[in-house]
Amino acid sequence: MNPFFIMALQLDLDYAAELAPHEFERFASLIDPAWIDEALQQTGTVSLRRRRLPAERMVWLVIGLALFRNEPIWHIVQQLDLADGPTPSAPVPSAAVAGRERLGEAPMAWLFERLASCWGSTAIPEQGLFHGLRSYAVDGVVWSLPDTPANGEEFGRGSNDKSSGAWPQLRAVCLMDTYTHLMRAAEFGDYGTSELSFAKSLMHKVPDWSLTIFDRAYLSATLLLDWQQAGEQRHWLMRARSGLRYEVICQFAPDDCLVSFAVSPQARKQRPDLPSHWQARLITCKIGGETRQYLTSLFDPHRFPAREIVAHYMQRWEIELGFREIKQGMQKNAATLRSKLPTLVRQEVWGTLIAYNLLRHEIAQMADELHVPPQRLSFQWLALAITTALYHWPLQTPGTFPKRLARLREQARAYLLPERRTRTYPRVVKQPRSKFPMKNASQLN
Repeated sequence: MNPFFIMALQLDLDYAAELAPHEFERFASLIDPAWIDEALQQTGTVSLRRRRLPAERMVWLVIGLALFRNEPIWHIVQQLDLADGPTPSAPVPSAAVAGRERLGEAPMAWLFERLASCWGSTAIPEQGLFHGLRSYAVDGVVWSLPDTPANGEEFGRGSNDKSSGAWPQLRAVCLMDTYTHLMRAAEFGDYGTSELSFAKSLMHKVPDWSLTIFDRAYLSATLLLDWQQAGEQRHWLMRARSGLRYEVICQFAPDDCLVSFAVSPQARKQRPDLPSHWQARLITCKIGGETRQYLTSLFDPHRFPAREIVAHYMQRWEIELGFREIKQGMQKNAATLRSKLPTLVRQEVWGTLIAYNLLRHEIAQMADELHVPPQRLSFQWLALAITTALYHWPLQTPGTFPKRLARLREQARAYLLPERRTRTYPRVVKQPRSKFPMKNASQLN
């Protein structure tokens, strides 16, 4: 049996004798109830009359839908004791659905912004910085949705010249702290909207004194210049596309120079304030026998050595790991999200991002106490332990749950992973096992 599972089970058994009947107030130790109240007040969604499932508890239901992906909505309401009032029986399932519809998406979006801003501004050790700059990554992710007419009309779906996709899909672009894996900001909507369009809405969410890593799809003078000028010391780094045309302005080293690019006429037509040319630092190196080029706004070659910039670009993959933690870890590889209405889809996405940040915030605190990077702690097994605490450790007073988390933090060393190994194989797709031969190009015509 897996040792991590044994640890989670042992913690469950150790606390079993101390448990009391469910009390909703245990959640107050994870998210300040004042923030939830403010989210409801700011978005005008406060319950005007007392209900068995009031708005503040509907917020936790939406978060619970992400934390307990395989549980039906009525069971989450019952198990987390979300229903208010003295009546012992659980509300009917339709009451929870109606409660979600009354809540809407606005409070969840507001709460995500508040939590991300608060938790994301927490100081991190020097090892999590790049020459004094906080490191972020931007990338896109796609969620498939239940195949309903409303979802299809609102979000669209992928298609090619022969057929359309099986599911409606939602496209999102996220900004993630590469050290803590906390999602700092997100924009999402129609699948047909480009990642570049969503990314432009994130530039005002990134803090000053930061370095944001992009992939090649985000090469845009408009985006990068605006990103760089949106605050103080807001830098960027990306892989360069092949075939770029540029003029060398200054040579720092044989493979390190300052270059100038022409801004396209189309971009200047849309934004007349853009200059005719813009500058970037171009670094060329060989990795595994392949020549690669990187562009960055880090112009100072003495403060930011080229070799260290190239090495830091590998942090871009942290956001890919974050998406994997959400889709495979939290959502259990589910084919689609739960919600069948567009408003509830957006609500569910905000709830998923809040739930992920909640888990990541707890893991970051545990890592800080162990003096290790958060990536050294197993997200899979610590997420299981934390959700087990929510699911099976009902508390009698609001102050008890922090003690349980404190004891879990004492056990966190058991969830410590080995140091990461350097990738030794190229990123390729393995050939699936099948008794049928693989098609070649001639058979596809």
